[in-house]
Amino acid sequence: MWTVPGFFFRENLARPASLAYIDAHSPNKDANMIRRQPDFPAEQTNAISTLLREPRGRTRSLLAANREGLAALEHRRNSRLAETALRRHAARLHFPQARNLRELLGDDPRPRLLTSYHFGDYIYGLNLLGATVNTRARAICLSRAPGSAAYFANMKLAFGETVMGPEARISSQKASSAGLAPLLRHPGIQIITFCDLAEPFGGRTEVDFLFRKAWFSRGPALLGLTNRIPLLPVINWFDGNRGQVVLGAQIEPERFSGETLAQATGRITAELVRFFEPFFRLNPEQWRHLGALPFYFFQAGGAGALQSKEKTHASTRQDLATARSPHQ
Repeated sequence: MWTVPGFFFRENLARPASLAYIDAHSPNKDANMIRRQPDFPAEQTNAISTLLREPRGRTRSLLAANREGLAALEHRRNSRLAETALRRHAARLHFPQARNLRELLGDDPRPRLLTSYHFGDYIYGLNLLGATVNTRARAICLSRAPGSAAYFANMKLAFGETVMGPEARISSQKASSAGLAPLLRHPGIQIITFCDLAEPFGGRTEVDFLFRKAWFSRGPALLGLTNRIPLLPVINWFDGNRGQVVLGAQIEPERFSGETLAQATGRITAELVRFFEPFFRLNPEQWRHLGALPFYFFQAGGAGALQSKEKTHASTRQDLATARSPHQ
């Protein structure tokens, strides 16, 4: 069994889990791409199959489920929807730790980073998180996408007046650690940011992921350390019945004795990845960047060998152009 803060569940990577994710997220259930088995580039499928240690047929099913799920997410993000449908969808999201978060914000008003991944129904899940934060503090989202008028209208209808509006959105492509520092000196500021962006400020650092050496964004850890603010991991996850918003244990912005800034940044980034990995292992199709998975094993962002810790697994070479997801 995998153990995640607040939850206990069995590892289940059987095909029905992927179908359940599609059925819950697809605007057109009759157009199940997983049943049509769309073609994916052979190099992409082979590389992802190796990394997941799954048969190629299973990997194609996961990629199909991923593509269908992302289409549904984008539909609910950028298409104007009826209030009844939005309220119904929001009601299916479960945030059992909401009370704990409100208590934390009341007891510890320090600014903090709410660090997440593009996983599950992250669009609506993180807006539920932001609306919860706004009852006690102020939530700001550091995002690559500016957000459309339809998006903000949908979120307000779904979550009410406490939802994050356009004024609570900062472009991660334009932001810098130095530029965010003045904002992070204000008590109560809670910045929602992502740990899986390809090229955020701060670059990438080496971590262990899927029993291999991988490279993930060091930006959130660096931002927390340089501004001395804690990081609170959060993830959105579809458990087969409903969407869940799950919090991890808060990470303090501390450097151990004799630890350099680079070492501390790598250690905290590794903690964030360890929080994410059990969810990914359970339902890899729920990660937006599943199609670009090999990219996270390229140190310099170019083509390279996928190095395994175990000698029984052969290295695989993959071109970054075929590994990148069209949804990035």
